[in-house]
Amino acid sequence: MTSLVNFLNSLDTDKYEVDVIFYKNDGDRCGIKDEINILPQGKAHEKYELKNILRKIFSPSYVAAKCQDIYYKKIVKNKKKAVQIMSKQGYKFSPVSTKEYDVAVAYEFAWPMNYVMNSVNAKKKILWHHLEFEKSGLDFNVDKKAMDDADALVFVSEDCRSSYNKNHPEHSQKTYFIPNILSSGYVRAKGHEDALLPFEYTDDDIKFLSVARIKFDHKGFDRAVRAFARLKSDGLLDNVKWLIIGNGSDLPALKKMIAEYELQDCIYAIGERTNPIPYMKKFDALLLPSRYEGKPMVVTEGFIMGLVPVVTKYTSADEQIRDGVDGLVFDNNEEALYEGLKNLLQNPEVLKELKKTVDNTDYGNENEIIRFDELIDKLL
Repeated sequence: MTSLVNFLNSLDTDKYEVDVIFYKNDGDRCGIKDEINILPQGKAHEKYELKNILRKIFSPSYVAAKCQDIYYKKIVKNKKKAVQIMSKQGYKFSPVSTKEYDVAVAYEFAWPMNYVMNSVNAKKKILWHHLEFEKSGLDFNVDKKAMDDADALVFVSEDCRSSYNKNHPEHSQKTYFIPNILSSGYVRAKGHEDALLPFEYTDDDIKFLSVARIKFDHKGFDRAVRAFARLKSDGLLDNVKWLIIGNGSDLPALKKMIAEYELQDCIYAIGERTNPIPYMKKFDALLLPSRYEGKPMVVTEGFIMGLVPVVTKYTSADEQIRDGVDGLVFDNNEEALYEGLKNLLQNPEVLKELKKTVDNTDYGNENEIIRFDELIDKLL
């Protein structure tokens, strides 16, 4: 959402007339500037509305998709593919756009992609990739037609783009790199509020912050907790605090792990916060132990707020972070995470040196919107 808001606010509205549709947003502008027109939400029905229920029951494609959804969720245990399958039905229950556009952008997969590709009349269509597709667990074959039919495929990381081109060379002529747009002023303005921490700390403490969805198979919090348990056995956690902000299906399991390893006086999982930015100014490092990522916005937000990123090596990590200069990048496995954290806690002065670089660097990139302008000129 931060990426989308900054992207929209960077657009030249003297050049572009822009409409935005969310599947659901309840009329909230979410910080989007007034020159951008927000349409009524795409969700036009109530789940248990009789008309909606009957329409689904008498739709062979919906019934078939629902059976596949149950199969992949309950038997195969592949929720991501189930979501892909059902999202190809969801757009059918949203109003078809009657306006003709020069360009339509699907800024995310699932409903946005299927709605743009099937229910929007536009001369050119662009699909945005925020994750490395091959490592995300998504099934390419489910969305292959959309990829084939799109006029441009945008990637927020050069490395993610290269990975996609390697696996799908037939699309290489229509892939483009446009980084997530982020304004330093926007981030700092959101950080003015105060944030109450669930623990007390001293200047000697090392404080880690994580802001992410709590999904073990993606964000890797399970292996990070196990690494912290080993660090506790090493006697290295006496002056360490780790705050985790975020919600997700694995939040109960995360809290259970913290209790089982008796790390309640070190790790605090406090759930979701509407605006996590104010917390950042109170921490030393941003800990991101992900198994895979595209190009996470939270790293850039952390940079802008003075946090040193401490991450496992996702696809674009070296593109986003200068290892040993303004952050630390560990190999993407549990042992490397443990060893990297151990070395950091034994040599805490490293954080102070890295922070000097972070504090003297401007990580905002509003000027990168020119890449989008160039893409539009090329397509049209």
